[in-house]
Amino acid sequence: MKKISFIFNHDYIFPTHAIMPHQVNLFILFNLFFLCSCGQKEPEGSFKGEIKDWVYEVFEAPLVVQGNQCSIKVVLRQVPEGFPCQLTFTHPKMKEVIRTGKWKVEDGYRSIFFEDGKSPSEYFIVKSGARFAFQTKDGLSNDDGSPILLMRNEGKSRKASYPFRIVFLENKKVQVETAGQEQAFSGTWKWGGDKITVSVHFEKKNELGKVEPKETYKYFLSWEKDDGNNLCLDKMLITRPFLNEDGTRRQSWMSSLIFSDRPVLKPN
Repeated sequence: MKKISFIFNHDYIFPTHAIMPHQVNLFILFNLFFLCSCGQKEPEGSFKGEIKDWVYEVFEAPLVVQGNQCSIKVVLRQVPEGFPCQLTFTHPKMKEVIRTGKWKVEDGYRSIFFEDGKSPSEYFIVKSGARFAFQTKDGLSNDDGSPILLMRNEGKSRKASYPFRIVFLENKKVQVETAGQEQAFSGTWKWGGDKITVSVHFEKKNELGKVEPKETYKYFLSWEKDDGNNLCLDKMLITRPFLNEDGTRRQSWMSSLIFSDRPVLKPN
């Protein structure tokens, strides 16, 4: 038998005649991971803060139509009544065109649709790097064939703060309360490395009162370095299942939000 000491001041005895080198390595790694995990501070009780979300977003792009320098502006809003939008097309030799409609989140993109009898009646906004491609089913481009790329105008867009609360219960259970929801939603939490991962399922009803497929919200949190009693919200991930016409599920849509200015949740 061989006695080995680690920096954790624990002694481990290995039967060197029976354990192969790779088995020793796996055993050591397991114990190191176990000891590190035990040192993590587990969350308890209620934590409350605020999350900022877009009230409206303003996207703008230049485009060239028959040699004329034109511009497009798209405004997407989020209000209790729904998701209205406005599309403005400016041409130096024409009267400004303003169309109002609605927008919604699709499977990895946003769609804008109008019911004013004009064509095209539907547009798509697809994230492309730091910009957003503006397209239709038949295609949309500048005179030279290059795509029309919208840029979010941060100065004209506006965010608002909404209350957010997480309650950590026994047995890894949680309750989440957030703006726009009439009730607290239950879920679970677990460690993901040094991150606390909270998973909650939300159910919503559409305009016809029918319950839509559940959305899964995942919140990734970590302890604030300056104050070890507060939690910081690092990232939020949303997944939503989409249904085929026959009712079967297909690949889920996924959207993630990484907070550059991390919301701080304080015990309350």
